[in-house]
Amino acid sequence: MVRKLKVKNLTESSFSPYGWILDVGVIEPKMKEDIFTFWDGLAEMEVDGKLTVGFLEVVTRSPEFSMMERHVKTEEIFFAVDGSVIALVGVPTPGQEFPDPDTVSAFRVDPGKGVLLKKGTWHWIPYPLQPKVHLLVLFRKGTPDEDLEIKDLQEAKGVTFRIEIE
Repeated sequence: MVRKLKVKNLTESSFSPYGWILDVGVIEPKMKEDIFTFWDGLAEMEVDGKLTVGFLEVVTRSPEFSMMERHVKTEEIFFAVDGSVIALVGVPTPGQEFPDPDTVSAFRVDPGKGVLLKKGTWHWIPYPLQPKVHLLVLFRKGTPDEDLEIKDLQEAKGVTFRIEIE
């Protein structure tokens, strides 16, 4: 079964089941001078231990996917640097082995914006709207080695998703 995902606008209310939005357009700058503007407090992350900053490059691919991953020990930030992406997310399912396909959604994230995912939020690699897009990724040190659970919903539940890009 292929489930079509219409891309939603990123709003606080629509994204709240998955996490929080990082957007300088909704808060006042902490400091503003002739040569810089600084926004503080875009998000507060709870991390047990050290935080790592990673750099992710995503390239054009099929809009269909069936894989999803989660991290149950850490929150995670995706921040679009130089292009727009589609964030692919499903609500956390504590105590369950798989995401609930009915909660999987797609949200447009434009450059200079990001999302902070709650612990356990199911997600997949952001889908780029340009041939190549770069993102900053922040989470607890060791997450890829110690806190990465990947599930194939096609294999387990016969479900595949297709992003409807307009």
